[in-house]
Amino acid sequence: MFRPFLVRAVAAAQATHRPLALSNGYYARAFTDKADSSSSRHSVVTSLTKTCPSCGTILPTALPACPNCNYIARIHDSISYHDILGLPYEPNPFVVDAALLKRRFIEAQRVSHPDAWATKSEFQRDIALHVSNTVNAAYKALSSPLHRIEYILQRNGLMIEEADPLEDIELISEIMEVREEIEVGDIERIRTLEEDNDNKISEVVSAVTKFVAQKNWQETKIAAVRLKYLNGITDALKQRLDNM
Repeated sequence: MFRPFLVRAVAAAQATHRPLALSNGYYARAFTDKADSSSSRHSVVTSLTKTCPSCGTILPTALPACPNCNYIARIHDSISYHDILGLPYEPNPFVVDAALLKRRFIEAQRVSHPDAWATKSEFQRDIALHVSNTVNAAYKALSSPLHRIEYILQRNGLMIEEADPLEDIELISEIMEVREEIEVGDIERIRTLEEDNDNKISEVVSAVTKFVAQKNWQETKIAAVRLKYLNGITDALKQRLDNM
């Protein structure tokens, strides 16, 4: 029934950017949204429940959105993207099942997308837009290894800045050489460079997985910076192939 909006939702998730939540706090209470006194039962939730706070029905997703009684609530920034999409944060938030992530995203958009609330009140439509945008931001952050580790680092008080240096001198030299080869290489050479870069990315992703499991955030950040530079090579190789 909602397939057209799901197509748009997937595209929106790739483009939507929302500031990432920094807090690790979880609270059991909810804050009533005062924007509409007639809708006081619609609140900003700071924890997610399996049943609807309004009618008690088991919710179809992790979201505070109930098709049974039309309850919907805003999501507080303290709630992790993993929780929003019904994925485990512990023991390692970097480990995400890509197929499950995609399925949970589609399920979440099915109950929260504004198209599904088009006949409801303006207040409910506004909340649905907020929830849908949050779901999009969660999907974008968790579907990419680089965005995922940036998000996890932010939740643990560390940021990856544009000016963060790559401290691996050998890798810096390799990246400079690869970028020169990208400019002049034929398609066979570009394909070889692409395979080599993919292997390097896999090695860094494995290192990130280990460091996150250890909660070694400084080493995680160093590896994340390496991943950012290698992703830059991926983009350059793709652009070169597109122009050949």
